[in-house]
Amino acid sequence: MDAVNSIDLLSELVCNISIKDAPLITQDEFEEQKTKIKDYEKDIQVAIFNKAVLLSSPQHYNDFISSYSRVLSHLENCLIEALPDVSENTGEGSFTVYLLNYTLSAVQRLKLFIDNRFFHTSGGTPDPDKPLTWEKLKLNIAVSVIATLMSAFVRSGDHVSIKQETAVMRFAIQLFSSKQADEIAFKSFQNHYRMPERAAIAKAIEILKGMINWLRDL
Repeated sequence: MDAVNSIDLLSELVCNISIKDAPLITQDEFEEQKTKIKDYEKDIQVAIFNKAVLLSSPQHYNDFISSYSRVLSHLENCLIEALPDVSENTGEGSFTVYLLNYTLSAVQRLKLFIDNRFFHTSGGTPDPDKPLTWEKLKLNIAVSVIATLMSAFVRSGDHVSIKQETAVMRFAIQLFSSKQADEIAFKSFQNHYRMPERAAIAKAIEILKGMINWLRDL
C-alpha cells in the first residue's frame, strides 16, 4: 500500500469515529478498528520511508515530508476536538472514546516518526539512526499559568492571528514543561488556555507585573 492510500484510509477512519451520533457499542467493533489502525500506522511509516529515500531533490523531499506532517497535524486536531471533556458521561459510547484516544496516539506516534526521522536543519540526507532530540525548557510555574499567559499573548492584541491558536498551543507544549509535568497533555493545556482559572489569572498578572517593572528599569 502506498503512502497516499494509507493516509486516506486513516483519514476516513478518523472522520467516521469522530461522529458522536453513532458510537461503537461493542468491544468486538473496537478491537476490529484498533487492528486496522495498527496496520495503517505501520503501512504509513513504511510507505513514507520508501518514498522519501528515493527523492533526490531537496525541495521535493521537504515538500513531501511537510505535506504528510500537515495532514497528520490536521487529523490530530480533529481527534482532539472530538474527544469529550472528562466530565462528560460517555456511557455506551465509551468504546468510541477508547478508539479516539487510541487513534490519537497512533497519529501522534506518526508525527513523531516524521519529526525524528525526516525533518532536519542541516544539508544532506538525514541519518535515520540519529533522530532529532530537544530538551524542553522546564518552567517553575503550573501548566494552567503557562496556558493563561499564552492565551493573554494571543487574545490581547493583533500581534498573533487568532487562527494560529492551535499552532501557538502546540508550540508551547513542544517547547515547555512545568514544575508539575514533564509532558503537557494537549487537551489539558487547551482547557486552561480557553477557560483560565482564577488562581492562574492571578499568578499570570503577578508575572506580567514583574516583567513590566523589569522593562521600566532598563
